Amino acid sequence: MPVLVSAVVLLGALGLLNLVLTFGIVRRLNAQPATAARPAGPHGLADAASIGATAGPFSVTAVDGSTVTRDTLTTPALVAFFAPGCPPCAELLPEFTGRLREDGPAAGSVLAVVTPGAGQQQYVDALAEVATVVTDGGAQDVVDALGVGGFPVVARLDGDGTLHVLHRDLREMAGPVPA
Repeated sequence: MPVLVSAVVLLGALGLLNLVLTFGIVRRLNAQPATAARPAGPHGLADAASIGATAGPFSVTAVDGSTVTRDTLTTPALVAFFAPGCPPCAELLPEFTGRLREDGPAAGSVLAVVTPGAGQQQYVDALAEVATVVTDGGAQDVVDALGVGGFPVVARLDGDGTLHVLHRDLREMAGPVPA
């Protein structure tokens, strides 16, 4: 009988300790700001909830040798982000290039950002026909300026860099980019 009583007391003490630790964790989680759960870029453009925010400035060199800045993009500008080795990016690539071929936007109005990685050249070759392409170190500068946290992402910016649309799927975007 004393063994049974000791076991019950031990289990009760462990249950109480577990309850105290759980309350401590819940208090810490509640004390954190709501944005801590969702990482955002330096300008807060983590997802579609950031519509209306302004993208940070950037100045990068495209694969064709031209200099691209937020201010030199023809507006409204479509900015697409791709990462080699990302299955959703590979799925979006033909849809994205096909839609741009159909809609025929002005050359300076579409910027495609391809992060470095194996298979990067395949993306560059496909996108160079329909967009200004930035890759390597310049890609990270644009990713940081828009605060992109995942791939693929398609964003639409107006003349002062205000974000109007940010989606991971072209089907969610409304209308073509005007030429």
